[in-house]
Amino acid sequence: MMALWFVISLTSCGTPRIVVKETAGHLSNQLPEPNLVFVITKEDPNLNDSLLIGTIATKHNGFSGDCNLRQVKRAAQKEAKEIGGNLIFITRHKLPNAILNPCHRIRGNIYSVPNPEAFEKEILWNTNRKLKVRDFKGSTKDKPFVAATNAYFGYTTSVKSEENTIIIEVDTYFDCELSYFKNNKSQSLVLNHEQLHFDITELYARKFIQRLHLEVKSFKDLIKNVERIGNEVNKELQLKQEAYDTAIYSDLSQQSYWDEWTETALEELAMYNNKTISRPYKKE
Repeated sequence: MMALWFVISLTSCGTPRIVVKETAGHLSNQLPEPNLVFVITKEDPNLNDSLLIGTIATKHNGFSGDCNLRQVKRAAQKEAKEIGGNLIFITRHKLPNAILNPCHRIRGNIYSVPNPEAFEKEILWNTNRKLKVRDFKGSTKDKPFVAATNAYFGYTTSVKSEENTIIIEVDTYFDCELSYFKNNKSQSLVLNHEQLHFDITELYARKFIQRLHLEVKSFKDLIKNVERIGNEVNKELQLKQEAYDTAIYSDLSQQSYWDEWTETALEELAMYNNKTISRPYKKE
């Protein structure tokens, strides 16, 4: 199961400036060891067993740089990690305003939580982060399969007007709440099968950015061709996911072949693993 997600967010604004205030009495020796999991949420989590270690606010300077929501969150995450945080609870989110402030701005509290995975709603693909059964948070009631993975890729854009550049960034996601996993006797085998669905989605995200490199030379090209390219790559992705399931359901011994095929294909497109390109931007 998969979907294709696109967000065109043309921002030309100040590079995010992050203001972090550590909580008095914050002791670094109380914090858990850092790991790959970091959560940013707008929903008030139950954090009774967690440590409030600071507050955070994003601002901007001038009108050159990047401050779409993806970039603001990334900058906030970096600063929060530096004081030992692994979760930001957003208490205020101001949307861009073309006249007053074209940047996303967030305020929130920084926490150190013992189990940040419990608050995840989506997971970015990462070669060092493999799926676990607890990542599948969707209901299994009346579901036809032992497990199902909902994964998708999409892109955001931002404009650096002073450099006349448009930045295109592609991400691959696993949707925790739309993916489910039933108890079964072959848990590790099923988990490996579902992980490969996620990996195949990442593969086609790289194919998507590869095609953008080849076919998009300017902002005009992006607007003209990106939907077509995205639909074509997504159709190929769906066919590949269906072929994968069909092959495994008919012969479980083929799993090793698909594991090797996917690993090799990802390596062949390793040059696109950052899934980011820049192109000239000229306002009409």
